[in-house]
Amino acid sequence: QTQEGGNHLVFFFFFAKHKRKGRKTLRSFKNIYGCMDLESEGEEEDEAGQEQEREQRLQQQRRRVFVAVCFEIEEESGNNNNNNKDDDDENASELEERLLDVTIQWKRRRLVVHEWRTVRDRSGARLEEEEDKLVGVGGGKEGKLYFDILLSFLGTSGDESLLLRKMWTRVVRHEKRLDVFLKDDFGGDDGRKRRSRNAMMITAKDADVLMSAPCRFPFLKDESESYDLRESFRANGYLIADGGTAAKGTSSCRVSKTLVDSFRMKTHERIEVILSALRENHSHVSVGTDAFAYKEIGSRGKYRFDALFDKEKEEEDALFKFAKSDAPWVEPVKDILRNAEDIDINISIVWTEPNCSDQEWHCDGAHRGDQETYDEQTGALVKTHGPPYAVCVFMALLDLDDTVGYTEFWPTSHKNAGLLGFGAAAHALGGVQSNKNAKAGDWVVYDYRLMHRGIGNESKDTRRPILQFMYAVDGYKERKNYGQKSVFRPG
Repeated sequence: QTQEGGNHLVFFFFFAKHKRKGRKTLRSFKNIYGCMDLESEGEEEDEAGQEQEREQRLQQQRRRVFVAVCFEIEEESGNNNNNNKDDDDENASELEERLLDVTIQWKRRRLVVHEWRTVRDRSGARLEEEEDKLVGVGGGKEGKLYFDILLSFLGTSGDESLLLRKMWTRVVRHEKRLDVFLKDDFGGDDGRKRRSRNAMMITAKDADVLMSAPCRFPFLKDESESYDLRESFRANGYLIADGGTAAKGTSSCRVSKTLVDSFRMKTHERIEVILSALRENHSHVSVGTDAFAYKEIGSRGKYRFDALFDKEKEEEDALFKFAKSDAPWVEPVKDILRNAEDIDINISIVWTEPNCSDQEWHCDGAHRGDQETYDEQTGALVKTHGPPYAVCVFMALLDLDDTVGYTEFWPTSHKNAGLLGFGAAAHALGGVQSNKNAKAGDWVVYDYRLMHRGIGNESKDTRRPILQFMYAVDGYKERKNYGQKSVFRPG
């Protein structure tokens, strides 16, 4: 349990809290398939008394809380020799199809079920013990299968545990396994379900709270992308183009080697000029460890920097012309920014030196205008987030990998400022994207509000430079990430 900013709480419970040594009782998933009423069954007297006391004391303090509850489930099939990855994915999809009537009621707390999904955790992001982490399908280990439910209810800090206890109590009370039948076997005219020879047997092994937050958080599912570029970007907050494959709305993808080499040389020259001025005019600054912000350069953590190109200098005209009209992402960016006539462009170098560590999750710009909002009482969506006022393009100037590092992006995290401080949950929730393995000239576009982070540079002697192109509309000017005093002036 950690506190960020004084009012945001994130909860992680990694599957160790409800296991009992010496017991291997299988809990049925059956009641989740129908309707789980968290008020319909009698509770123990002490719990009822505690809840009544809390009801009186906290009635006015409750706010809508979004919670992801996950169930680790055990699956069996008619064929126990199923070790095929594609079959596993198909079984997970079938399970999600069968659970189309997930209903959970808690009327006093105005509980609403928003979404549910099945997740095969092959990365091991949800496992607590290091020795249990997966070595990949090739290593002979399959990812555990989970069933996640995203819901919201009126509560205060700590009520997530009460919710989990209520749900788990009802699961435990149903000891029988649930037969999840294939769609064609959901019963005949008499309405009774007939068991298929290949039907899956589903039981809940464990349950926990995956995340809790004061606003809705990313809960990504494998769905087909929208064919509308603007709507897809507005929903996800990023557009990635790498591997030589053109993104939608572009005629080509990777920037040519000739241009990349030219930009790399220009980038190196700019970095050396600024660092030289920093050492000469501001010798009190320990470059690499001290935090600082000047008009042309700012530190972004240990051995991580961000330096601007000067758009007023003629020698930078070619670079800004490329950004304005020749770059392969120009048309998609114009579409995303609603074809605004007045687009302000800034170009900077984001680079890391060897021994740079992982960056904290953050967003580059503040939220302006509308944010995604849900009604406190009903849990219904009442307001969507506003369109982007700025987007960034990261273009790799060298091949990225685990050694020199890369950038991770959290899709859909740009809709509400309340997610700031919750980046540690990104991998456990799933869906994190990155430009890992991008080649020089590959690029990614992201919403200025999208949460992301740079991965550390573990190389011995390789600087990792990234060209960043920022396109802004609606009169937005970048003033937060840099200082007012010039690095070229002594003092």
